[in-house]
Amino acid sequence: MAFVPGVVTADAESVREKATEALAFYERFPSYQRVIGLSGGTRAVDQAVIGDEEAVAAEVARYREAGATEVVFTTTDLGTEADRRRTWKLLGALADG
Repeated sequence: MAFVPGVVTADAESVREKATEALAFYERFPSYQRVIGLSGGTRAVDQAVIGDEEAVAAEVARYREAGATEVVFTTTDLGTEADRRRTWKLLGALADG
């Protein structure tokens, strides 16, 4: 099971800025620092999946290919309410597929 901060949005830059602030507290924990490092990232935001439907669907597929049987998105409130609905709609379609 993978818990992933993520948002479907047309304004990836703005949402990524919000995610950088919102997720920064994870960087204080050695266990999460290890996760970030193992994934090749340097900041907690590097774990976030932010982009349009195609980009987000590709990242969900990547998690599944890596062995995740469940991919759960968190912090879907980093964008607008419309972004949140887009995120849930996509994830629902991926779950049905």
